Amino acid sequence: MSSPSPLVRTALGDLQGLHDGGVSAWLGVPYAQPPVGALRFKPALPVRPWQGVRDATNFGAACPQKVMGSMKSLGPALDEDCLTLNIWSPAADGKKRPVMVWIHGGAFLLGSARAYTGAHLAAQGDIVVVAINYRLGVFGFVNFGEALGDARIESNLGLRDQILALRWVRDHIEAFGGDPDQVTLAGESAGSMSVSLLMHAQEARPLFHRAIMQSGALNLIHDRATSLRVAKLYLDHLGVKTLEALQALPVQALQAAQESVHQQVPQTVPAAPWYDGALLPASLEDARRAPTPEIPLLAGYNRDEIRFFELWRGVADVFLSRERMQAVLQRQLGDTFAEQVLAAYPESKDGRRRLGTHMSFAMPTLHFAERHAARHPTWFYRFDHGHPLLGALHAIELFYLWDMKGPLPMMLRGGPLWGSRRALATRLRSHWIRFVREGRPGDEWQPFDTSRRATLVFGRRDRVVDDPEGPLRAAWGAQDSGPGMVTLGSG
Repeated sequence: MSSPSPLVRTALGDLQGLHDGGVSAWLGVPYAQPPVGALRFKPALPVRPWQGVRDATNFGAACPQKVMGSMKSLGPALDEDCLTLNIWSPAADGKKRPVMVWIHGGAFLLGSARAYTGAHLAAQGDIVVVAINYRLGVFGFVNFGEALGDARIESNLGLRDQILALRWVRDHIEAFGGDPDQVTLAGESAGSMSVSLLMHAQEARPLFHRAIMQSGALNLIHDRATSLRVAKLYLDHLGVKTLEALQALPVQALQAAQESVHQQVPQTVPAAPWYDGALLPASLEDARRAPTPEIPLLAGYNRDEIRFFELWRGVADVFLSRERMQAVLQRQLGDTFAEQVLAAYPESKDGRRRLGTHMSFAMPTLHFAERHAARHPTWFYRFDHGHPLLGALHAIELFYLWDMKGPLPMMLRGGPLWGSRRALATRLRSHWIRFVREGRPGDEWQPFDTSRRATLVFGRRDRVVDDPEGPLRAAWGAQDSGPGMVTLGSG
């Protein structure tokens, strides 16, 4: 990145950005007041205007989390003052360009907008790219309000952060060369699940006009009973009974409580969105019955999702055991259904991996696309091009879509972004950019419907395949299951 120069005047104040890869960037831009002190565990408030020129040449802090590996991809620090976003635009010139807002993944426990730099997409597509932070884990996704009986603590604070960021984009992105009436909301894993949830949140619906879901839909979150039980485990560990006592605790104590609760609920994550009947529908069933907004959708998954969790243990371990998956299916959907599904997957390592992939990400995303496609334009994909040994594991498409450098991306891709890998990245990015710009990913990619289920399979050579999961999809019968929906202590 070169020396600063781009200056933007917004209704909140002036922002000094910098040049990045032929476009302009504004980094660490606050969209909310810091949720600390008396604002901790409360809905974030819009950022206040400032005087003078605010520096926007450095990434902001990542939200508090247990760091996995290096901090380099997260940002300069971890801090509760983390509700910021990063913007890349060809120019702040008054032109109204389509906007892509990216929600990062990480099981609602990890991650940062810092890992997703959008200069290459902005330059290639003449679009504006925005990546956002939101509160994670115990700070954003624990049902303390109901557990304490305190109405000051609203539900699903991390999702409400995302909505506040979208409002900021609506109100201010025009100053950066973006069009607030052409916003595509996109995300992967927990980010994809967030997109699916915000498509069911009335407060969010007017704020975006297209959606991209990469590996994840409605099912891997908590129901209300689970969220309440989990929250009470936190309170028992922390020994607090009021909001004020929670607000007074150090970050380290809250993170230690998260680790303790995780050990007590190994079949799910220790902090996740939940169906609250307020921001979101009251249940997964209600969400599945509710209409989705009248917007184009691009969705899909990776062929070997669960291989990632064989490397990263401790988050989705239930999908690594056929016996544990069988128990979840029986508990949630009954013995007959469990037998029907299990019979479609061989009792082998490959069969277990396919079952885990389909149960966690593939079928929920596919079923969401089927429901949406009944009324609205939809395109579906499966990403097959994987590492020679690890396969097309969870999140591998990110290392083609985004300009990610370093040894880890190169290792997971199976080599540098040269030759056929570079060509795949170019094709993938072109489809995403065209969807952001036009609401469709290209003429050669046929829309998805329940008669054909046309699916673009990304590989060394891309091809459109009708219903590639045919018999396995049929075994599920449009039903979803996932460990996050287990009511703890039930059956």
